[in-house]
Amino acid sequence: MTAFSICIPVYNCAISTLVEELHKQAVETRHPFEILLMDDCSSQYREENRRLQELSQVSYIEWQENIGRAKIRNRLAQTAQYPYLIFMDCDTKVENSSYIQNYLAALPAEVVVGGYAYAPVPPEHRYELRWSYGRNREEIPAHVRNLHPNKSFSTFNFLIRKEVFNTVQFDETISGYGHEDTLFGWALKKQSIPIKHIDNPLLHQSLDDTGTFLSKTENSVKNLWRIYQSVPQKDDLAQDITLLKYYLRLKKYHLTFLISVVTPLLQPLALRNLRSDRPKMFCFDLYKLMIINKIANQYASL
Repeated sequence: MTAFSICIPVYNCAISTLVEELHKQAVETRHPFEILLMDDCSSQYREENRRLQELSQVSYIEWQENIGRAKIRNRLAQTAQYPYLIFMDCDTKVENSSYIQNYLAALPAEVVVGGYAYAPVPPEHRYELRWSYGRNREEIPAHVRNLHPNKSFSTFNFLIRKEVFNTVQFDETISGYGHEDTLFGWALKKQSIPIKHIDNPLLHQSLDDTGTFLSKTENSVKNLWRIYQSVPQKDDLAQDITLLKYYLRLKKYHLTFLISVVTPLLQPLALRNLRSDRPKMFCFDLYKLMIINKIANQYASL
């Protein structure tokens, strides 16, 4: 019997529908299980979510201060009592009645990634960029993700053996949004821990509006550059991250000054496109390239 813990960090999200479906599927497996819900000092939906403790094998824990994305996942793993952990974001929906069974069928494995799904119809205009990014860059079939398994690692929806998690964990020095999963996937690679990708997606429901997503993107790029500066095997890390790889290639040939020259002209144009109802991923990539160049120059001047 494969015992498993479902670990969900919660922040300002109503999770009753998600947890009730997971509980139903977990019971049907007839395996020992628990569902751990850890609230990161939410200001909304706390009363509603607390009632989920009435379900068998469900625990609900509230933090009185916001501890962040990395630390709360580490605390969930420390609290879990079973040998396999299924992590997911709270703003998700289970659309497959065999979701949990699909993960169990993938065992034995050290790490299994299920993937993303997005609604086929674009939402209202202010969410268009985040939806387009998800459809084009995150909603990728397993056979493609398995070509570069560590590069495609994401904390959004994955299973991991608890013993493996304990050897890696999330880096709690990373603050805000972005790239804690990149560093986690890279650490797995450094320890030669294989990652298996399967088609077992969760629907990503709660999308950021364009302004919020652009702000989070800038913080994510800052985290990426900080990670790059801190690791000893810089070249290895860069090979797994497209933005880093291309920026460092330009830097190698002393071409990054061109980015600085064109940024005052191109950044407003890129932002105009990204805020439109037809955002292009080329403009998003260009925007990130200009951001990382600005951040790299700031670090160099310190």
